[in-house]
Amino acid sequence: MKHFINLLFISLLSLNLVFSKTEASNFYSTEIISTYVFQSIGKPIPIIDRNNQMKYFISALNKSKNKQVRVAHFGDSIILGDIITEYLREKFQQKFGGQGVGFMNIISDDNRMRRTTIHTYSDDWEYVSFLTRNQKNLPVGISGALAIPKIGSWVKYEANPIYKSSAGFSLIKIFYRDADKTSQIQYSIDDGSPINVNLTEGDELKKLEIKLKSNSKKFHMKFIAGKSPIFYGVSLETNNNGVYVDNFPMRGNSGASLSNISEETLKQFNNEMHYDLIIFNYGANVSSTNQGIFTVYENKMVKVIEKFKKAFPEASFLLISSADRTQKVGSIFKTNPDVNFLIEAQKRIAERSGIAFWNLQEVQGGNDSMDDWVNASPPLALKDYAHFTYLGGEKVANFLFDALMNLMK
Repeated sequence: MKHFINLLFISLLSLNLVFSKTEASNFYSTEIISTYVFQSIGKPIPIIDRNNQMKYFISALNKSKNKQVRVAHFGDSIILGDIITEYLREKFQQKFGGQGVGFMNIISDDNRMRRTTIHTYSDDWEYVSFLTRNQKNLPVGISGALAIPKIGSWVKYEANPIYKSSAGFSLIKIFYRDADKTSQIQYSIDDGSPINVNLTEGDELKKLEIKLKSNSKKFHMKFIAGKSPIFYGVSLETNNNGVYVDNFPMRGNSGASLSNISEETLKQFNNEMHYDLIIFNYGANVSSTNQGIFTVYENKMVKVIEKFKKAFPEASFLLISSADRTQKVGSIFKTNPDVNFLIEAQKRIAERSGIAFWNLQEVQGGNDSMDDWVNASPPLALKDYAHFTYLGGEKVANFLFDALMNLMK
């Protein structure tokens, strides 16, 4: 079934992407992936960068010994649970240094899928995102979401050492706004003694930094007094330089709803985070029998990218195409015709916006290739023929990392 709702292109496929414990154990083993030998599926495809727009990111990488390099990976359900992002982060930190999973929301609908961090929270937060009603017109953050606590609301993050990049942190950054002098949180590290902190008042983005003396694994935060602020999220890092990669998934999102983040909010986040590369990784939720929809989508995304380029003037931008999506035709699985229309639109988006482009479907092997990924042993994609397993995500991340490194040659 195909849906087109208010230009958000929300698909039931993505919204219903939920895994039982059995499915999760089958597809998302927490064993270290380095023991796995990939089949010869997929092929290297270069990044197309006709305008040399990736120069900002390459320049930043060359200075990574002396500065923090930051990547924002925006996407739909294709990157839910840190899929693709987690191994891209690991590859970057292996080569350039840094440790930590980066930015995480307070409330997340993929916390049961995510392996790199054990993320739990109380059920009394008020949560607003692209996909919820925002009747108060509250200012969503860079992830497209926010959370407002009640007295006693809490959130906890625990490092899960499946990779070195996710094994710990020594620097915590808390992002919030709209606190006053009475607003107070309490936090603890590794189940230690609680510490109370007064938040800084103001109606613009604020950052509270907590620097630790050594690497830690657990961070617990509770709102304990005063006016309830808006919390955007927490970033788990180290005090070291290197590369940090933030995972910004939103199920059911086509990317067009990024227009709902104000340019001023984006600028404020950039002032704090200093992004060097913005990746857009969409496609699972853009589908229609009406080819005119792809022109509408193209125009919407060009405007989104224009806004982001103004907010992040010293960042490179990379648009990743839709993955292959197949459907059963007779006894075989063939690429959904919408996919090729969408990828052509995405090529035009990148060209019109003057940003780099990477064809993920071609990396997979072109038309009808998702069937090979689903039937690989072990599986590289789910049996919905649209989403990757974590092993498939690792394979995609390897190809993407190599393509990015080739730009440095």
